[in-house]
Amino acid sequence: MRTFDYRRVPAELHSREISDCVVLLHEDKGRLSVFRDFYPQTFETLAQQAYMDNVEASARIEGIYPTRKRVEEVVSGDTCGEDAQQLCANEDELRIVGYSRALRMLDAEIDELDVSTSTILSLYETLFFDRDLGSKSRYRRKDYIYANLDGRMQAVPVSPIPAFETPLVLGGAVDSLNEAFDDGDRPFIMLVGQFVVDFLCIRPFDEGNGRIARLFADVLLRKGGFDINKYMSVDKIIESRASEYYSVLNECAVNWNVRSNTYLPYVEFWFDVLHQAYEQLFSSLEASAEGKSSKRDRVRAYFTAHPTGVTKRQILADCPDISEATVESALTGLVKEGFIEKVGAGRATSYQRMTVTS
Repeated sequence: MRTFDYRRVPAELHSREISDCVVLLHEDKGRLSVFRDFYPQTFETLAQQAYMDNVEASARIEGIYPTRKRVEEVVSGDTCGEDAQQLCANEDELRIVGYSRALRMLDAEIDELDVSTSTILSLYETLFFDRDLGSKSRYRRKDYIYANLDGRMQAVPVSPIPAFETPLVLGGAVDSLNEAFDDGDRPFIMLVGQFVVDFLCIRPFDEGNGRIARLFADVLLRKGGFDINKYMSVDKIIESRASEYYSVLNECAVNWNVRSNTYLPYVEFWFDVLHQAYEQLFSSLEASAEGKSSKRDRVRAYFTAHPTGVTKRQILADCPDISEATVESALTGLVKEGFIEKVGAGRATSYQRMTVTS
């Protein structure tokens, strides 16, 4: 039976390029944190837009092409408590509602969701909320599907993992993933990309695997503080690059059954998609009226989120678009203003927000 050890880094993921991408994404994460504290209203608007974008894009990735208006109608109706069975015209629209419910579940329950097969099954049940699943196993029952190949119907294996082994294999993979997260020795976002490949090769469900893989990846990202998908649709970027998405996944699946596959194509794609989402977010903020506030004001806002022990180097790392000269000027001005105070000297210099007393 297939086993997993996510504490070991595949050889092809040991590279300077991958390490640089990890550093870049952590810088993106830091920038988002600062922007969110400074522009709360804008982020609320972006979250509403990203929610609808994710629902629509996920449908399109799966070959469902609703109009934006119809997506908004069924999602809004479901949110307002209308009966989904009456609201939706067909099963495709029920899947749209299911995906929207799963995203709402992430927002509402992210602190309670853990890295477990229980979370994966909860996503499955939410996606297929309209079905009477009863006491039946949620896991895949089929080992083959029939497809027309060379003019005749042929049985095609669904996965190298037999259906009866699926619960144990997926459980082992998730347990190993959880251990790797707890160890903290490997980059969090690299693990997420690698797990998606394994999940899609296991294919634990008869349908919905792609949607559940993306939703669970979102859970993992949010648990690690990378909540970019909440504000800028990762699904929409994947949908715009759908042919590349399927191509790199297929490349990573070659020889997966004999443990000699590569994870590099998808991990590189995954990193690039996440960075693209961050870049789109930052561009959106800069283009907004609220986002036109000065970079000096952003340094001020930094101390709202980080009141004590802030160094110039830390600000530069989290806000790479702000020049060192601007940061130095802002710090000098904020000290003179009495908003912050300087602590220490030389290389040990740090700053902290002044305590306001009545």
